[in-house]
Amino acid sequence: MLRRIGLGIAYFVSVVYILSVLFPAVYCLRHGCKGPAELDAFMPAFGLTPFGAIATGFSLRDAIQRIRAREAWSWVFWPLAIIFAIVLLGVVAFIVWFIYESVSHR
Repeated sequence: MLRRIGLGIAYFVSVVYILSVLFPAVYCLRHGCKGPAELDAFMPAFGLTPFGAIATGFSLRDAIQRIRAREAWSWVFWPLAIIFAIVLLGVVAFIVWFIYESVSHR
């Protein structure tokens, strides 16, 4: 029972994290972000990065396990696994970029 509650929380945090990145990105694509004031919309995503990345990792692991088990609803987890994998790759790229910028501007 606790495992299911934990996975439910992980899926919820993952979805909130993905939406906190997606909504400002769509806004910037439609209206164009021209300055740092408009990029403040991404601050919740930056703040949630540690928790969002961990929750997304657990959600990706669970989705892959459900796909391997070939459950009746396993087709639902294919798009989720793809989205979670893309988000984790983006998080890794963000962290690498942040480290590069921190080290190269000394």
